[in-house]
Amino acid sequence: MAKKLQIQGLSFMYALGNKNILSGVELELEAGEKVMLAGGSGSGKSTLLKLISPVTAPGGEVWGSVLLDGKDTRSLAKEEVIARIAYVAQNPEAQIVVDTVSGELAFGCENLGMDPVEVRRRIAWTATYFGIESLLKRKISELSGGQKQIVSLAAAIMMKPEVLLLDEPTTYLDPVAALRFLDLVDSVNRDLGITVIVAEHRVREFAKRFDRVVRIEEGRILEEKDTEQDADTDLFYDKIFSLNSGKKNDAPAAVTVKNLTFRYEKNGRNVLEGADVRIPEGAVYALLGGNGCGKTTFLRCLTAELKPQGGSIKIKGKLAAMTQNPLSMFIDETPRKDLTFFLKQKGASRDEIAKKIAGAAEKLELTDDILDSNVLDLSGGEVERAAVAKLILSGANVMLFDEPTKGLDTGAKNKLSEIMKSLAAEGFTILFVTHDINFALSTATAAGVLSGGTVLE
Repeated sequence: MAKKLQIQGLSFMYALGNKNILSGVELELEAGEKVMLAGGSGSGKSTLLKLISPVTAPGGEVWGSVLLDGKDTRSLAKEEVIARIAYVAQNPEAQIVVDTVSGELAFGCENLGMDPVEVRRRIAWTATYFGIESLLKRKISELSGGQKQIVSLAAAIMMKPEVLLLDEPTTYLDPVAALRFLDLVDSVNRDLGITVIVAEHRVREFAKRFDRVVRIEEGRILEEKDTEQDADTDLFYDKIFSLNSGKKNDAPAAVTVKNLTFRYEKNGRNVLEGADVRIPEGAVYALLGGNGCGKTTFLRCLTAELKPQGGSIKIKGKLAAMTQNPLSMFIDETPRKDLTFFLKQKGASRDEIAKKIAGAAEKLELTDDILDSNVLDLSGGEVERAAVAKLILSGANVMLFDEPTKGLDTGAKNKLSEIMKSLAAEGFTILFVTHDINFALSTATAAGVLSGGTVLE
């Protein structure tokens, strides 16, 4: 079978970096093949995906080449690349550019100057194929995370691409939504013959869906044929409720939420409706639930970013929160510079700053190499630990985490779990929202499931 895609000796260093993210990558894909690109946080898999298309390639030094049907992609016109190679980002919010579903589907084709009649035909076909006809007139802001990701995939397929690149597309999805999304990817590959590459770290769960798994570590490719997987992922919440059974924590409450009610529009539906939560000091509390159930909204109410229409929130002490994108917490190029500036703003002396950063670094296993590297060169787990350092140095005793395991490999998840439990042992109170049932089971001391606007325990 003809080689659709050939990656030859590809190496890459970010513009502000000091080390190669990719080193001599060699990879070939046949037309219609479906490949999983697996690897740990910081292994280079997302960078490799982006470099396949010159349109999504990050800034930096590139060596080697990427061939599409034997032609170097850098020699192709931008419009041709856009039409033939589609890219779906990890976070749909970072890719969606229009405020309505129909507008988002049409955007790429209209930008290429396609005939309006053809654009409408493609919208009708694509909406039917993906089962999103009822969403066409909806605003993107009204959709759940799962629906947004499907819209991003549908918008990519509107271009009728030959190659589809997906960067950890299940990261923001609950287990059921993740399986539904991957079913759609399977259909696109099977029905339309599109060559598919999916960057994913959940190898055990999804490997059997792919023709082969290609593993990347430290920017180098190791190809494997073994796609065995364990089918032990629990898609249901039965085990979560067992965290609360037979346990009673009489410690004073650090977080008390009573009858919390919130809606985004005056006459809209209640996203939260009578939600009650009590989290004792020193507890690690996991809040789970499907896409669009209101988990992030709940956190935003706690941080006072959103003002509830009803109910009460009491925080004992000081609260600090980490967003779904820990990189957004850094305004300087390295963690050390950022933390230094942060502590200066709080009035700390030079000696105090050095001592506090050293203490947080020891607690979180942040080496000098990590502290002094550009944050863009760090792995997801390293960025997250550096962000936790900022929470600690803020002086907060209550810490909130929004989907903290997204994009992390098993090793980084295990390290984060140990950090959370260690912080709780020191008296910090932790609340995290997640889709990751296994992480919640291994980390939390108590848990709840947000459903129908209320928290079930």
